[in-house]
Amino acid sequence: MRAPPASRRSRATAIGATAFLMLALPFLVLGVFFLGQKARMDLHCEPQGPCVLIRSSWLGQEEVGRYAPADIQGVEVARSRSTRRGAAPIFRPQLQTTFGVQPLAYQWTESQEEAQAFADTVRRYLAGPRTDALAVFQDDRKASLRVGGAFTAVGLAVLALSLWLLSRTLAHRKAERAAAP
Repeated sequence: MRAPPASRRSRATAIGATAFLMLALPFLVLGVFFLGQKARMDLHCEPQGPCVLIRSSWLGQEEVGRYAPADIQGVEVARSRSTRRGAAPIFRPQLQTTFGVQPLAYQWTESQEEAQAFADTVRRYLAGPRTDALAVFQDDRKASLRVGGAFTAVGLAVLALSLWLLSRTLAHRKAERAAAP
């Protein structure tokens, strides 16, 4: 393959830089989307005070709700009701409040014992005198870190290639202007 004429090199590299920039943008957007998934659930209860449910991601956090002791009705383990034939049941602990049901985990788990142990910890605290603070969490952010990190890394690599092509475009334009009579 032969090189384009010297008069058209800046145009070819400009088109390449634009194409790679357009390719990098979806990777960067998806990377931020996956890193922004709020997959960590924290439940903090103060002694004789309210319980605060917080969802966190790698990029930030938000408060889901603040519940007074009278607003919390209990904790249960929800079981999926899959209609698929042969589907294994999956479980997730949930906080029952007067405002509705709030999940205590982002992802469902196949282990009923794991979900039940988490729910029992919260249930014991709620049934007791509440003289101590409670801080429990369920962290499911590992998958979003792997996927979001991969998308972000690819997006940054393609963006770097686009910037390199842009620098080559500017160098070619400078050489073309110098060669022009």
